[in-house]
Amino acid sequence: MDIINEHSGNQLMESGNVITLRVVGFWTRFFAFILDLLVIAMSSQIFFSLVWPSGLETTTVNSFILINSLFPGIWGSLYFVLMTMYFGQTLGKMIMGIKVVRKDGHPLSWLTVIMREVAGRILAQLLGTYLGYLVCAFHPRKQGLSDILGDTYVVYAGANKLGRLVQIPTDQAAAK
Repeated sequence: MDIINEHSGNQLMESGNVITLRVVGFWTRFFAFILDLLVIAMSSQIFFSLVWPSGLETTTVNSFILINSLFPGIWGSLYFVLMTMYFGQTLGKMIMGIKVVRKDGHPLSWLTVIMREVAGRILAQLLGTYLGYLVCAFHPRKQGLSDILGDTYVVYAGANKLGRLVQIPTDQAAAK
């Protein structure tokens, strides 16, 4: 798929067997990710307080490790995988008006979502640096490591926006 360097016109243009969508840049994706982290942190705290209402009888360091690595890690992975698989977007992406689509135009599959949201995020967050997310800022099609691994794009879901266009083949089987 080639990039179309066009900064005006409709968000979604169909011609034959191709749909043209606008890809999302780094900052919009960054703010969606921050919103998702807030959702994960708040919901994991609620879950933690329901499971252990009196708190753990451990040291502060052990509690910090348990709260911040076990619950957000497991819950965060489930959150990203399930939301992306069933809705094509997380709550942060919904608020920002963006969604995940496959490069070949087919619906998202479990393999695609797991490669993108689990393997891709592990690589993007390698050693706690989050440098893998910066790839999106410099990639010509605004793909991060997780998008490259999952063969996906993050595109605007609705309103007209400025940005680069990508062409995605339509999935005739999915339309029926």
